Amino acid sequence: MSSDDEKTEEMIRALMIGYAMSRLDRTYLEARGLKTWKEAYEEAGLAVGRGQNSIKNLRDAFDPLHGTKRGWWQRPMIRSRRRVAAELCDVSDQALLALVDRVIGEAEADVDGVVAAMTDCEADTVNVAERLLTGRRAEAFFKEHSQEIIGYSRRAIIDLRDAACGYDFGIQRRPELAIEVKGLREEKGDILFTDREWSEARARGANYLVVIVGNLVHEPTHRVIADPHAILAAQCRYQRTVSALWRSNVSVNG
Repeated sequence: MSSDDEKTEEMIRALMIGYAMSRLDRTYLEARGLKTWKEAYEEAGLAVGRGQNSIKNLRDAFDPLHGTKRGWWQRPMIRSRRRVAAELCDVSDQALLALVDRVIGEAEADVDGVVAAMTDCEADTVNVAERLLTGRRAEAFFKEHSQEIIGYSRRAIIDLRDAACGYDFGIQRRPELAIEVKGLREEKGDILFTDREWSEARARGANYLVVIVGNLVHEPTHRVIADPHAILAAQCRYQRTVSALWRSNVSVNG
């Protein structure tokens, strides 16, 4: 392995930790039994051979996806950060913490496959991250303008993005309604549904609303489509991505 390859893999490991810190926030500290971010940066830095400030900067680099600072959505993300985010965005919080345990614990065999997937810089993977970033911008726009878009104030919106239920938002006292938000950089383009989202759209029919926020790079505008499964023409495709499997050794003898 060349020194350049070693540097690349070292950076990927550091980025995985930075991504986990950004996405999980205080949950990261609690899970690792740490009291301060200084302790977290020191622990991670020692594990991947980087300084504390470097780890902090890598955490901050994922603010466009997870940050709450004013103007976070306007910050660009470079290619390597987008690649890591794309590969880990669908991994559960518990699986992400388990991955961090292995990176910091230097369990090389357990993380080599994940690192290899992220080192292999495929255009599709980077595009996934770009769509994720665009989606975050669209969701922020929807929450700010929900009254205008669907007739419900922000206070009535239930955030279900982390519930993995097949849609992004619900409405208080309207459990039958499901709202999925999609973003487009320009006025026209492709939107993607996960298999779970498409199945939920089919089951809910007109009670499943897709809010499309387009022209995000200029002046955002929106369109609402009810019953997208019946209205939109969509084709199924398959892709490779990092996924987590939980393995347990058991015996029928107790």
